[in-house]
Amino acid sequence: MLSGENTHRRWAQRRRERRLRRDLRATLRAAGIDHPMDMTEVCHRLSRRRSRPIHATEYPLAANGPFGLWIPGRKSEWILFQSQTTPLHQQHIIAHELGHILCGHRPDPILPGDGVDPTSFDWGTLRRTAYDTDQEHEAEITATLLLETARTWTEISLPTGSARARRAQRTLSHQARWL
Repeated sequence: MLSGENTHRRWAQRRRERRLRRDLRATLRAAGIDHPMDMTEVCHRLSRRRSRPIHATEYPLAANGPFGLWIPGRKSEWILFQSQTTPLHQQHIIAHELGHILCGHRPDPILPGDGVDPTSFDWGTLRRTAYDTDQEHEAEITATLLLETARTWTEISLPTGSARARRAQRTLSHQARWL
């Protein structure tokens, strides 16, 4: 029976992921995010849609801590990302933190040891360093969707010209849609 329970759990998770992807695509389209762009531009467009600024800022985070933090403030939201890593990794960190925002996750309360003025922020921050919670899994799916479709778009070079090239273009064109 354990096998049947695992199968049911996997199917339920797949349904949640499909729903998450569908909802995310609709949200991004509504925000005018309909083609690949830098994650800071995604932040800017989501800010306009939500009427609440999202600032993505490099920050020298501790090497043994998280690579990124999402800190919702009273008037704006901040994404701090590791300054000592590659630009590609920085894009992933921003996309992951945007995942928390887009999924409606709630951060933990600010603790005295966080080094942050608690009167400046509404809630706190998520201080996870592993992806073993549902929130982290959802944020990772969101980051993956944001980044994988952008990468697909930039890597597919659609041919033109001959009949063979047009046939290849028709075959591949469904892959060239961003979201």
